[in-house]
Amino acid sequence: MTRRFRRLTPIVTALVVGALLGGFVVERVSARNDLYTYLDLFNDALAKVEHVYVEEPDAKELMYGAIRGMLSSLDPYSVFLDEESFTDFQVQTEGEFGGLGIQITARDGVLTVVSPIEGTPAYDLGIQSGDRIIAIEGETTRGITTDQAILKLRGEPGTKVNITIYREGLDENLEYTVTRDIIRIDSVPYAFLMDDDIGYVRISRFSRTTATELEDQLDELDAQGMRGLVVDLRSNPGGLLSEAVDVSNVFLDTGELVVSTRGRVKEQNKGFYASTPARYSRDFPIVVLVNGGSASASEILAGAIQDWDRGIVAGTTSFGKGSVQTLMRLRPLTKECAVKLTTAKWYTSSGRLIEKPERWETEELADAEGTDGEDVEVEEAKPEFRTAGGRIVYGGGGVNPDVTIEGGRRSDVTVDLERREEFFEFAIQYLSDHEIAGPDIEVTDEMWDEFLTFLEEDEFEFTRDELSGVRDEIELSMRRDLARKLWGRERAYEVAIAGDTQLSRTVALTMQATDLDDLFTLAEDYVAAEGEQVDE
Repeated sequence: MTRRFRRLTPIVTALVVGALLGGFVVERVSARNDLYTYLDLFNDALAKVEHVYVEEPDAKELMYGAIRGMLSSLDPYSVFLDEESFTDFQVQTEGEFGGLGIQITARDGVLTVVSPIEGTPAYDLGIQSGDRIIAIEGETTRGITTDQAILKLRGEPGTKVNITIYREGLDENLEYTVTRDIIRIDSVPYAFLMDDDIGYVRISRFSRTTATELEDQLDELDAQGMRGLVVDLRSNPGGLLSEAVDVSNVFLDTGELVVSTRGRVKEQNKGFYASTPARYSRDFPIVVLVNGGSASASEILAGAIQDWDRGIVAGTTSFGKGSVQTLMRLRPLTKECAVKLTTAKWYTSSGRLIEKPERWETEELADAEGTDGEDVEVEEAKPEFRTAGGRIVYGGGGVNPDVTIEGGRRSDVTVDLERREEFFEFAIQYLSDHEIAGPDIEVTDEMWDEFLTFLEEDEFEFTRDELSGVRDEIELSMRRDLARKLWGRERAYEVAIAGDTQLSRTVALTMQATDLDDLFTLAEDYVAAEGEQVDE
């Protein structure tokens, strides 16, 4: 071993031990002995690299790579921040930058969109929750960390970035060119009455002003005669834990547990409680709407309302991001470097773990009854928990809804039209030659024919029969982007949700409830009716 690496070995050992333990005390002697056994193995491998590798390795890159590899074996959220990454992290949390407007994570080794953020470039292009970003500027993203991906996607406002997306159900990958922009987001961008007296509130994220914004919007809805409420948390990537607790204060009573954190050391074991009386009585029906893009703080709020029987959760199972990351600097050996390490996990008041496993366990049953000897994949039963009122809710990661209501799936051709921005480009062209008085927009046969001509001139490949088969769906997108161009984002949103079957079914369920107990009964009846349809 050369003198340079002999000097490096004790430094490497100290660094790896420090990163592994993160300042924690290993209480068991056997665990400590195992650690040093494997450190000997690491030192042996390091010596062989120094003596035998075809080229002399760079000590810094070798050690940084070792730390990255170590942390990547833990979970998708524990990462090493080198000097450049740490500086960029500080800009991300304290400064202003140009981005796409998506919340991303690494799941099963693939970069995945948790959700697009409303009103941002990614959202306007139709990028969806669950999309897998498989390449950035033509380079594969397999094995990339979330922080590394953010560095590639972020840049100066106005610059462009090319990404390749795999979307479940499509035969071909989608190519997007996204123009970066400053990401500024309203926490509660939409609030209005639906069907005269059911309040609808959209919470898009949890920031420092979310609780205040929500209270203001609810004041207006109350003044308009609201008698029930739908809180839409779909594709909400989360945000600040403190705001999740403050927003939960609106619905929970003083002293009720919102969420708790549990880790290996007692400092990570904390409970967060409501500090004010509930705004609404227990008679007031509330439905929280979630989907696979509802994550983090969204799951805290949904789980709290469900566990304390303040309302029901509808939609589909949430994302399952329920862990706490702590930023720890690594100094003085590595100067401005740090590790972002998962130190605790979140639990709802009933004891459910929010964090979802990478894969839900399944087992194969050979020669199962009625299968003629074929193997059958069976999902493990999800653990049961009890709410404050004794209702059964399910664990297993994420927040499982009381009432499962699937979202509608858009046709492939509509997705492709959205990706190419055909609807908005047509809106720009059409409104340059026509006037629409409003407030409603009708897609006449003449407008439809102009749209088809526009697509032909733009060399979009289609058949008229193909588009006619999904005309209602396409017309909705046309009216939405015409409204966006004419009257702005809020009016466009109101047009778009007219075709939101998941929301309309949720509102219909809320409308039928005279009080909260009635809502619980209706939810049970809904689930029973859905089960009968499946049996049939």
